[in-house]
This record gives sequence, C-alpha cells and structure tokens, in this order.
Amino acid sequence: MKEQGRHIDIDELFRGKLEAAELNPRSSLRADLMSRLARKEFLHFNPSRFNIYYAGAALATGVAAALLLLSSHREKSSSNFVSPGRNSETIAEIQQPSALYIAGQKVDNRDAGAGTSTEQVATGKVINIQDELKSGINPVENNQVPAITDSLIKTGAKSEIIPGIIDEPVLRKRLSASFEISGYSGCAPFKVRFINKSSNAVACQWTFGDGGSSTEREPEWIYDQDGEYRVTLRVTGEEGEEMSTTTQVNVFGRPVAQFEIYPEKPIIPDDAVRFLNYSKNAVKFNWDFGDGRFSDQYEPEHKYSKFGRWNVRLIALSEHGCADTVTRVDAFAGSGSYIEFPNAFIPNPDGPSGGYYSSKSDESAQIFHPVTSGVSEYQLRIFSKRGIMIFESNDINIGWDGYHKGQLCDPGVYVWKVRGTFRNGESFVRMGDLTLLKR
Repeated sequence: MKEQGRHIDIDELFRGKLEAAELNPRSSLRADLMSRLARKEFLHFNPSRFNIYYAGAALATGVAAALLLLSSHREKSSSNFVSPGRNSETIAEIQQPSALYIAGQKVDNRDAGAGTSTEQVATGKVINIQDELKSGINPVENNQVPAITDSLIKTGAKSEIIPGIIDEPVLRKRLSASFEISGYSGCAPFKVRFINKSSNAVACQWTFGDGGSSTEREPEWIYDQDGEYRVTLRVTGEEGEEMSTTTQVNVFGRPVAQFEIYPEKPIIPDDAVRFLNYSKNAVKFNWDFGDGRFSDQYEPEHKYSKFGRWNVRLIALSEHGCADTVTRVDAFAGSGSYIEFPNAFIPNPDGPSGGYYSSKSDESAQIFHPVTSGVSEYQLRIFSKRGIMIFESNDINIGWDGYHKGQLCDPGVYVWKVRGTFRNGESFVRMGDLTLLKR
C-alpha cells in the first residue's frame, strides 16, 4: 500500500488506526455460535450423539408401523360376520353380500321396498342392514340384531360368514357328530365297541337299532341275534344345538352242528362207522375222528383200527364264515361191544340141563347167562355168600342152571363175577348179585 509515495506495512496500519479502538460483542453472539455448532453436530454422524441419521431411522420405523396397523385395520374391517343357525344346504345363499340371517331368519335388502323378507324362520323381525348402515346406524350397537351369540347360535349347528356387515366377527366352536366302530359285521353274538369322534359335544345319545340305547360317550353293545341294525349317534352342543350321524351293523347267524353215528352200536374194529350229518345253515364241514384222521366230506365213513376212547368233533361253517362245533366225547363207550347180566332166575326143578340156553329157556328164565355183543374171551364164576365157587364157565353159550354137583341149590342170593375181552381189544371185569328163585 502506498501513502504519499511511501510503502506502509498492513499490520502497522491496523495497529496504528485501530489500536485505540474498543469493540464490544453483542449479547446474542454466544447463542448464535452454539446454535451453529449444534446444527453442525446434528448433521455430522456421531455414534454417541443423537443426529439426523438416528432421526431418519426413527421416522422410517414409525411409518412402517403405521402402515402395518392400517393394513390390519382394513383386513379386520372386511372380516366376516358369523351367522350361525343355517344348515349346509343354505350356505351358497348366505354367502351373497345382499343377504343376512339374523336370529334364524333371512334379511334381504332386495325386499327392502316391500318391507318383508324372503324367508322368516324364528323371530319375525326383519332388518334391512344396508339401509341401516347408509343411515349411519350400526344395527348391532343399536340392539336391532339381538343375541348373536345366544339365540342366533341356537338356530343351527353350523356357523357361516357374511362379509361387510360388522367389524368384529362372532365365533364359536363348531359341533360335529362322528364315530367309528370296532367292526361293521360279524357272527352272533357280535360284540361292538363304539369310538366317539364328535367335537364340542356335551351330551350323547346312542340308539343301536335293536331297541337298545345308551348315553355313555363310548359304549359297548352285544348283538345276540342276526339281522341288519342301524346305529345312530345324536350329540348336543353347549347352546343346545344338535347333530346326528348313522351307520349300519350286519350280524350273521351261526349254523348248528349236529351228527349221529351209524350203526348206533358199532363193533370196533369190525364195523365201519358212518357219520350222519344233521347240521343246519352250514356249507362246509370239518371232521376230526379222534384217532388222528380227518375229513371235509358231508357224511364221511371211517373205520377204526382198534377200540379206544375216541372223541369225535364236527365243525360246521356258514357262508359268512360263522362256525359251530359239537363234540361226542368217548363216542363208542357202551356201544357195539357189551355184556349184561340179569339179577334173578328160576331153575328147572326137573334136573340139571348142563347150562345150554335157547330162546325157549330164556322165556322161562331157567338159565342164568349174559346178553353180549362183540365178546371174544369170556369167564363166568358163581359164588355163594360165603365166597365158595359153585359154578364156572369159559363158554359164552353156557350159563348156570342152578345146580351144583347134580343138586339144586337152595333159593337165595349168590354172587357172579365175569372177566373177558371184547373183539375190539377192550378188556372187562364185572361183578354183581343174583337171586335164585324156586317154583
């Protein structure tokens, strides 16, 4: 800088001109400086201080939450209104937005001009919901749709949805009736166990189709006669609504197994045995002859190799697989092979006969002898009451004529004892009393 042709230093100039000047700052200077510093710090990212970045994140979070709440409110506003009391056949009709069922009746805004409903079931009260809503009246809050959770629920077993009527849906547990059984068919007596699969039922009523019933939840039942039986389960819900379901049980009768042996008293092993079948309502047969042999014939014939205590069994089967069994225990005991004695006789007083008997001597009962069949070996002895043997015979055709050593024995009681073998190999030993009578 030049002044009057001389160069002057700038610092010396300020020092000379302003050295004596005095400057007093305004009172708001400090506040302005601090404000500018705060704005600078707010715009600058600092993890330890609240700044524009934190504010932006908080604002974004708030906007997202508001959008979610708004979306939830819209979905809730368009949620469905539960209108119980309609059966499944009216579901399609109920889904129309213009129709509403209240307390068991249908309210249709298409009939608003006439002032009547197309169908009235219970209360006779008709409300035009669309008109009520247009006028700013909520029919639910105005008590014009009474007892949605009480009387309306009682009118039916199913809950249906009608959109756009009220914001808050009224929900309840749905009643259902169903069951399973242990078997749907069988042979009498047929025992059935019922498994209850119903939902939300407070009471059960079973009818079994044969006149019987039960209120148990899972009963058991025995069908003792053949037939077709329709089983019904009726359940009741908490509000008194009812539902029912049915199924059928088929019970088949059992056959009757029965047979006879021919000949009635066979001699084993000489005779072949035929089994006569008298079974009823049977189509298949299983025979067990007891000696390890079997047959599935209707009336088989069997020959035993030796006598024994054979148990013969017959199983008869019906067309439905029902079975009946009969067993003849020791089937041939006392049959073809036997020996029997009388308990008294009257000797011929004219003298001994040697014990040979015939049909004529049997008529007069002059000879004591057995009645036999199938005897192969034989020994008969007669004793007095004192145990003295007075007669013996090893021939089945010779009996006692009442004489001992040529003399007629005294009338009274004597003892006989016999032993031997039947032709089937069975041995026998028997003893008894006889009375000798005198003419």
